[in-house]
Amino acid sequence: MKGRVGAFAALLLLAGSARAQPLRRGVTRPAAGRVAPPPPDLRGRFGLDVAARLLRSTDPDDRLRGLQRVAATRTPEALALLETASGATSPGGFDPRSPLAGVARNDPRALLVIVRALAGWTDQETARAALAGILSAPTPAFATRVASPSSRDPAADEEEGAARVLLARREAAIALAASGDPLALEALVAIGRSGGPGQAAALDALAVHPPSAPLLGGVRLTTPATVALAVAVGDLRSIDVIAGEVRASDGAVRSAAIAALGEVGDASVVGVARAALHDHDARVRVAAAEALVRLGTADAAPAVEALVADDATTREGLRLAAQVQGEGVAKACAARAAASADPAMRAAAIAALGRQTSPAAIGALTALARDPAMQGDATAAIARSPSAAATPALEALALAPATRRLAARAYFVRRYTRGERRASLDGLLEAMAVSHDAPARAIGIEALVALGERPLAGALGDADARVRRAAAMGAMGRWSARSRDALLEGLAVEKDPATREVLAFGLVDGGADARVPTQGLAEWAAAGGADAPLAALALARRAADEDAPAVDALLASRDPVIREHAARGLARSRARDAVGRLARAYAWEADAGVRRAVVEALAAHAADGEDAPALRDALAVASRLDPDAVVRWTAGRALDGAPFSRTEVVREVAWVRLLPAAGAGLPHDVTAALLLPDGAAVPFAFDDDGYALVPGVQPGQARVRLAPRLPSYEASAP
Repeated sequence: MKGRVGAFAALLLLAGSARAQPLRRGVTRPAAGRVAPPPPDLRGRFGLDVAARLLRSTDPDDRLRGLQRVAATRTPEALALLETASGATSPGGFDPRSPLAGVARNDPRALLVIVRALAGWTDQETARAALAGILSAPTPAFATRVASPSSRDPAADEEEGAARVLLARREAAIALAASGDPLALEALVAIGRSGGPGQAAALDALAVHPPSAPLLGGVRLTTPATVALAVAVGDLRSIDVIAGEVRASDGAVRSAAIAALGEVGDASVVGVARAALHDHDARVRVAAAEALVRLGTADAAPAVEALVADDATTREGLRLAAQVQGEGVAKACAARAAASADPAMRAAAIAALGRQTSPAAIGALTALARDPAMQGDATAAIARSPSAAATPALEALALAPATRRLAARAYFVRRYTRGERRASLDGLLEAMAVSHDAPARAIGIEALVALGERPLAGALGDADARVRRAAAMGAMGRWSARSRDALLEGLAVEKDPATREVLAFGLVDGGADARVPTQGLAEWAAAGGADAPLAALALARRAADEDAPAVDALLASRDPVIREHAARGLARSRARDAVGRLARAYAWEADAGVRRAVVEALAAHAADGEDAPALRDALAVASRLDPDAVVRWTAGRALDGAPFSRTEVVREVAWVRLLPAAGAGLPHDVTAALLLPDGAAVPFAFDDDGYALVPGVQPGQARVRLAPRLPSYEASAP
């Protein structure tokens, strides 16, 4: 077992933290906000003498197994040992000078075991003290890497260990907040006010489990963090305390107080905010304008216009400009876009113009669309603009050869997302789809396939690989079993590497069947291309028990996107140990996105009727201690027997532009993956102009990941 943690050991880790009741058995779950107690005394089965011997070992994996044995034992001796191993002292327990003292702080995995075990003892003062000690200890007190001579990347080990230490802190804080103990809550407030390493975790935990007593009612809010906490707790008794800080000498506190009153909708802040628009501190001016925007006052737009015009507040003003309407706001944003030499500032100004309804905003965007440096952002903003003047502006741009392709792309986006149509622009797409110019044909084909006006199978037979890629991307906007089959059939015979990566979108639901060999999936997953995440998903879903090493390697990948997709594949795997692998993956996973995927996969297995102890125990830990609200909600619903399902969302089109590095030319045949808010990684390709339109995606913040083999350049996804 040396060098790895066995399945049985990982199961003990989860069992020792929080026991769930059987799924859908009609058994009452522990009261909300309380951590379920550990199982009864198991000394006869897992002797503490064996655990103590393992804890004295120099092998970190032996020590980890020892802690897991202790975590599964419900005895006062076990509690004392856990406290000692955490570095805390315990009256009547182990000697703090013992070699066992603080051993959990030498291994981030062990720290997680300790926290989850102590979370079941929060009715004991010494356990709460140990959790508070872990939360407030300085970061150097924890080792962030387990000594391992076989590690190929010590820096990655260090990063992973630091993330696990942070996760342990956050779980410790949640356990203390869930305890409801007044002293524990006071300790959390003190840590939250301290500015120390546990501050963020303490404040987040108090927001997860707000105290029932007016904990902050009589406490002066001396930092922006405590002001934010008062709002997060939602205790209306704190409003008077917050209002008392709007004239604090510290500008940061003043701005936080004004922003907080605006966030809770307290109309009494209007007068204060209007006066604060002239404050000498830029942060206070921004907070004042934002409060007026939140409350919808008539002078909100002029306040935002002033922020945009002021160099000290331009960025925040542009952010708020997307939430108000006004001719003055549009003119201020247009002036910033035209005058600024900062690409990020120009992009923000153009995005703000794209949210304005006035004809002046569209006129400014149309003028900017003729500037090669800004035409991509400006045309994308017109495509999504709420203004009635947007579609006529696209018609005008389509008349000029220099902006004809951009107009076609923008019309596709506008018609797909808003349903607006123009006969002249429909004709433009039709003409481009039959053009002898392959780049133009690719634009038209993608749009018509996504809009359901051109069959995918025929488009995938085009002689030019660029057009086949565009057709595959169009299929993403109108997904069906027929589209999947067409992409997989093309994937089996495609020779062009970039096109094959885009065709791999056919693997998105994991159903690759015999058309794609398992060996091919394994090679693509290992190659790190744009199709690697979906190959990992399909491989994990397909893998039989004999493929366990390949699946374990995916779940242990350094790349969280690969781990996430492997977990999603296991959600529908029929392998006997799929649930066990998912439970073990959750035990040490520090990335919130991966934990979401793991817990969703466990919830899917629960919905299918599986009721293994490892499944219940992992969901119990997740529902009570996970810092991510989505993870807690998903796990809690699964424990309650609620059916698992994904919420359907309105689909969007991602507009991505590839910009060459300074002095370099635009590369060709470039593929990338779009990492979406729901965790999906969508492969796509840029066209000859450096643009990519990816339809059918979830709206929200997304990231672009370029293939590692590519030359030096930058990508932006407005």
